[in-house]
Amino acid sequence: MAAGWQRLAELVRRDAELRLHLALRPPRDLSADLGDGPQPTHPRASDQVRIVSPAALLDRAADDERTLLEQVIANQHEPMDALDFVAEHFVRPLVAVWRALVDRHGLLLDLDTDHIRFELTPGVRATGRLVLTSVAGLRETAEVDALEVSRAARALHGGLNTLAAGFQQATFDGRQYKGRAVRAAVESVLSAELRYLAPETAALLRGDHPLDRYVHSVPEEQDRLLRDVLRAVEESSAARRRDPSLPVPAVVIDLDLCGLVPKARTLHAARTLAGPREGAPQGIPELARPGTLRALPSYSKPAWDRFLEVSGVAGRYPDVEWDDVHAEFCPAFYRPWERLRSDSLAPGLVRFVRDVEDAGGEVVFNTGRRDRVREHTSAVLARGGLTHVRLLTLPDDRVRPIAELKVENLRRLGDLDVVAVFDDLTENRQVLRDSFPNAMVVAVEAPGFVSDRVPGCPPPDGAPLIATFERLPRQAGGSTPALSHTHSIAELQVGELSVGLPARGHAVNLSVAQTLSIVDRLVAEADSNAQRTAAAAPGHLRAALSTVADPLERTALLLHHVFMRKQFHRGSRGTYTPEMARKDLMPFLRYNQPIQVVVPGFPVKQSQSGLKATGVLPDLAELGVLVRLRELQQTVKCLYAPGLRITVLTDGHHFRPRPAVIVESYLRKLNQYLRLVGGQDFLEFADIDDVARRRIGSSLDSERIVLIEYFQNTFRKAFTELDIAADPMGVLSRVSDVDPMAEHTPGGLAFRDMFRSILHSVALDVPAGRDRMSWARAVYTDPYQMGDPATPAEIVRARRQVLRQAWSDTVRYLSAVLTDRELGYDSLFTHRVRLTVSMPSPGRVGFAALGGSALLPWHGTAAVDEKGTLSTDFAIWLYDQGFVPVYSPVLGYRQPWLMAPVTSTAVVDSSRGAQLIPELLEGIHLRRK
Repeated sequence: MAAGWQRLAELVRRDAELRLHLALRPPRDLSADLGDGPQPTHPRASDQVRIVSPAALLDRAADDERTLLEQVIANQHEPMDALDFVAEHFVRPLVAVWRALVDRHGLLLDLDTDHIRFELTPGVRATGRLVLTSVAGLRETAEVDALEVSRAARALHGGLNTLAAGFQQATFDGRQYKGRAVRAAVESVLSAELRYLAPETAALLRGDHPLDRYVHSVPEEQDRLLRDVLRAVEESSAARRRDPSLPVPAVVIDLDLCGLVPKARTLHAARTLAGPREGAPQGIPELARPGTLRALPSYSKPAWDRFLEVSGVAGRYPDVEWDDVHAEFCPAFYRPWERLRSDSLAPGLVRFVRDVEDAGGEVVFNTGRRDRVREHTSAVLARGGLTHVRLLTLPDDRVRPIAELKVENLRRLGDLDVVAVFDDLTENRQVLRDSFPNAMVVAVEAPGFVSDRVPGCPPPDGAPLIATFERLPRQAGGSTPALSHTHSIAELQVGELSVGLPARGHAVNLSVAQTLSIVDRLVAEADSNAQRTAAAAPGHLRAALSTVADPLERTALLLHHVFMRKQFHRGSRGTYTPEMARKDLMPFLRYNQPIQVVVPGFPVKQSQSGLKATGVLPDLAELGVLVRLRELQQTVKCLYAPGLRITVLTDGHHFRPRPAVIVESYLRKLNQYLRLVGGQDFLEFADIDDVARRRIGSSLDSERIVLIEYFQNTFRKAFTELDIAADPMGVLSRVSDVDPMAEHTPGGLAFRDMFRSILHSVALDVPAGRDRMSWARAVYTDPYQMGDPATPAEIVRARRQVLRQAWSDTVRYLSAVLTDRELGYDSLFTHRVRLTVSMPSPGRVGFAALGGSALLPWHGTAAVDEKGTLSTDFAIWLYDQGFVPVYSPVLGYRQPWLMAPVTSTAVVDSSRGAQLIPELLEGIHLRRK
């Protein structure tokens, strides 16, 4: 018993999800073995919290007419729907703990309904944690049988039913939720928590119990294959950006039993064959109940033969002419054609199409269906918003092999680089592979259907195999909080991520002294690293310096070397050569003056939706960039005493008009940070338009207004026939054809690409009583989806609003870019070293900012990992991973200064609450490369 408690305590300490959702209440005689300490960050539930049963939550206190649950909801920190609160703080902890134990740690929890307990703080607030008072129901999954798994699953389902029944009786602000709404909330949690299980966990949980229908898994190999395809599209697209004459990268997807799942048609066709026939005078009951079969049949003859083998029907009815049955199956499967509308989109297909397009590629549906059913096929694709995708069908009078005709269809397009092909038929794949030898050819076997593959073996042609187009939303099996390392929030499957409502209640509050100690250590470490980098520079350049006699030329070489150091530099070194550096530096070196460095950045925090950041002020990530700039300055000063004079060109109002209070408060906090890091002597923030007025003249404002309006009108006139809110993907597929400024935008900046970038940074109206991040997650799960009848009308309206605002903002942004070019903004500084936080173009130095992550500080939220490395990530990802907010007096308590892994927090003094553990607090540092 003691060993079981000890193991659980260790799991709770190191598993972020368990830390957030599980507290332990062992017998008194075992408490010393687990340690002492109050909640919320210690694995053992202390005596300072209340531990209550579901029944107790619904009891009415003698001195209060409200139930305990009603009091808890009234005391919540943030306004939100009562049912959502209950689901997140009572239903999800129970399911999440059960799933985490079985999926990541091989422990099956058989929790009797009578032993379900939850934790409340003394202030009658829910912590979102299940309290475990016994380990008697805990079993190693390696030692359980199917009956024990079924019993544990039924116990969990029974506990959820008990919670749901109790919640239906409660009244919140005079409102009582109907049973259907409560059950839907419970089912939503179950569906979310039992998705993306490890394949072995999914196999374990399959069985005759109520949870079976929620069990879902995506093999890591499938995830890897699909990511490889997307990576190949990105590489081909990058090559095309360098050479526009190259063809567009394309991913080709077959439809039947590949992109589309014809389950309803298959069931119907099988049932039509079940009646009496020669060799089966009593009929074939297996076909009358096809849903009970191990796998469903296919129209393909090789797959049909495999079905007969797998299902065993051929052996049970040896006198049946099964070739004749197949001949009857095919017309029943295809006709009447109207049944084609009953097909469903393959799981993950819509998201995969979006990802291919975001990567710069195009999806082509290349089907063996004939032209006469094109309308029926398009209707199914329209349900997923895929009407814009090219659909290739075959002539009604075709007689040649389908595979040959598919190849001809693709070749007629001419302007495509076929990167990958997905098809369920071996014959098709072989011909396509021969015709497009550089393409990745992938086999598809729809779940629940047979193919021509021998079960347990690779496809006959050796092609890699997938079942669906789903990818994993996060690293499989990870229990340690980790950063996403994504470039864009569009890369995240935000609809699959948790918004971390309970995690918000586990916040850390830094003192003034702790805040200043973090800043002081960052600065001291930067200065120390600067000295080491400068001291090592001559050694790295010994050969090059030996050929240069001029001291100024030697200094220029050393400074170029500094700019190229990994802690400072990003991108290709070829964009800023020693010769370019010499040209920029010599005007300053000759007169022993500080070197003018210009870097654009620090517009405003992108907190509009709450998915990227939860507040408008700069946090520790922005401060970290200022420390890095100080390190660059100190390194240069060790080699060239006058050092640098850095001008940061801010553009808070420049590209997109924003409320003055937001821009000014952001800049005011930046200047406070600048003083904290001691940078006011060498760095200044300057609004780019203020600089332009001084350099270009007083007429700038009027000229700029006229030009921006001119370009905006040009865009609007060209886009008159386009309505982004009516057909988002169709409009985006056509916008490049009518973009009037595509050839004139610097760097070939495409309207479509800029729109996709801006889409996630527009203001979002949140309905009263709704959690902002939860609402934004629902809107951005698929912002282009308007036609799904399951999507609530209020979400569709919000998506249309977001799309229209993003479209307008994109027009304004590109108009400002074009105006800058006309007015000569790029030549505001004649002699300077130009740093850029974006990927550098020739003549510019790519600046790494915080390094590691490609995400800029103002595009996300400051975060430190368990090693203390400072970085930036998206707020919703951090909450999903088990990071908790860390507040500081420097920002106040409306926005975290940074986020840290909950596993790196502890309570050492109950009066102060949770704190960062000393190892993390004293180890926060900037990445070295």
